[in-house]
Amino acid sequence: MALHLLLAVWLATVCALAQPQPPGTETIDVDLPPPDLPLPLIHFKLGDNRNIISSTKKKQSWNAFYTTTSSGTGTNGVEPATSSILVVSANGTTLPPYDTVYTFNQLIDHNNTKLGTFEQRYYFTYEFYEPGGPIFFALPSEASLDNYDGSVTNSSITGYLAQLNKGAAVVLEHRFFGKSNPYPDLSETSFKVHTIEQALADVVYFAQNVHLPMPNGTKVGPDKAPWVIIGGSYPGALVAWTMQQHPNIFAAGWASSAVVQAQDYFWSYFDIVKQFMPANCSNDIQAVITHLDTVFTSGSLADQAAAKATFALTNLQYADDVMATIRAPIFSWQELQPYYQDTQAGFYAFCNYLEYDRVKKQYESSGSGVGLQTALAAYGNWTQYETRAMLRNSYGFKLEPLDEYNYRQHSPELGLVILQSTWVRICSLYFPNTFPMGNTAAQAHNTTTFNAKYGGWNIQTTNVFYANGKKDVWRGVTLSSDMNNHASTPNMPIAVADGGFHCSDMVMQAGVYEPTVAAVQNLGSAWINKWLTQWYMLHPNVSRPVNVTILNDPTSYPTPTFTPEAIPTSISNGSWLAIKSLGPLEIPTSATASGDGSSATGSSDQSSSGPKKNSALSTAIISHGLRRLALISSFVAVSAPYVFSLG
Repeated sequence: MALHLLLAVWLATVCALAQPQPPGTETIDVDLPPPDLPLPLIHFKLGDNRNIISSTKKKQSWNAFYTTTSSGTGTNGVEPATSSILVVSANGTTLPPYDTVYTFNQLIDHNNTKLGTFEQRYYFTYEFYEPGGPIFFALPSEASLDNYDGSVTNSSITGYLAQLNKGAAVVLEHRFFGKSNPYPDLSETSFKVHTIEQALADVVYFAQNVHLPMPNGTKVGPDKAPWVIIGGSYPGALVAWTMQQHPNIFAAGWASSAVVQAQDYFWSYFDIVKQFMPANCSNDIQAVITHLDTVFTSGSLADQAAAKATFALTNLQYADDVMATIRAPIFSWQELQPYYQDTQAGFYAFCNYLEYDRVKKQYESSGSGVGLQTALAAYGNWTQYETRAMLRNSYGFKLEPLDEYNYRQHSPELGLVILQSTWVRICSLYFPNTFPMGNTAAQAHNTTTFNAKYGGWNIQTTNVFYANGKKDVWRGVTLSSDMNNHASTPNMPIAVADGGFHCSDMVMQAGVYEPTVAAVQNLGSAWINKWLTQWYMLHPNVSRPVNVTILNDPTSYPTPTFTPEAIPTSISNGSWLAIKSLGPLEIPTSATASGDGSSATGSSDQSSSGPKKNSALSTAIISHGLRRLALISSFVAVSAPYVFSLG
């Protein structure tokens, strides 16, 4: 999936760090544990790789993928570059590489066609297609199309379903991402057409008007062939909303980790992490957050300054910005998948680092953890290292869509000083003309209105398969939420993989490693097969391919079991709501090294292309042409489609 909103939130304050040393000149002693120590914390053995920001896939033969009609596989467990694979159609014709980019003339504004069109990019292959077969349409993600060509291969659920059903596969780029830009800028005026309604209309207009680059590609619209729309996370929600708002166009849908419920106080995001993470690491993180809550709500100016210095965040003025920044290691849980087995990568590398007792020279395996002081120092050191490594390597994030479609991550168990005020302030920084700082307009874009329009947990769709993972941090706003567990029905079958993470079912390799993910993939495939059978019965003039793999009726399949977890007492008794009365916690200037939070130069220049520097945050955007790889210090502009949807 795309680089997600969550890591972007971490970047919200990264560039306001306290004068980091020039790239390549800093010396950061992270005091890594010896690589040969046994690890009581997790089940995998620690590898020799000491690069703590690496992310390594467990070695896996890719021979199970790409081999039905195509040649070329990876070596040494490395997934092959799709451009190196010879793609051959069912009749033996050599096809363009998977990463061939096509364009479609999309309407700028579906409510005002006189404004013209823009070029919207997509990948496409008819490798498995036979006449009369379905079109499997992966909906656009909140990222550039580049490198998403794997979504049309049978390593993805989209390509796998195309293989089973003798269909073609296509993935579309979202408007305002990559090179699919209605306008050449990111102004608030341009963003008036960057909305959920426009994105849904893009999906329908594309399906009904595209001339797919294959024989008879002008004769396979959704009235002449069954189209199945597929997506995970935000695109999963797009699947649900498209089927709800534009019924009777698409034959079926697959909505993975579909975040259909907009939520202001999204406490369950971190609660999922707490449910499944190791107890020692959980206890130490909670101890650190509780300590910082106390410091920033009632501590002295000296204590507050010291707390910020621990994380090298002395230039941040607002306490909630400090707390938002240090959530980054916890966010890395979202990157976990069944096939990620390297203990030196991501979340578990962070936990290992926290749980290494540098006095005893051993890991602390008891549930109590290493204790506040050791954990606080390690947490601060880790944050400094990761932040500077990120700056040194010039990590970038695409501009994404969000605000009245809210997911504001807070947790009653993991800290209080992360407030709604942070998000409202960020909205004003990115859209200063629409939402002036201090104006309540940003707050007015509320989740209640959005959920009333698009259904939220009460959404009703037909022929949509909903797939979720129990370990998915976004599960709390899906139909498998602990707070509102939607019943599975024949029109809306819902399956949960106990060993699944975020969108695990979208990647076929996840099913190789985790049986519960494979069960969900098999069940969903059977439902899609059933709905396609129904479509062909209703369209007797369209002949179904003869070589389709017909699956058993899904009602005979065992449905993966799922038991919602208990809601934390602080939520169920309403005590968590008390924090809404708190305002933004501004740290007095005398407690900061650079009181107004400005950069070292003290410049007050304001760029029209992004957020402006003010007393709250030092900000910067580096834009690289239309691809908009942005290194930012205040929120990635995930807000646009949602902010302007109901405005």
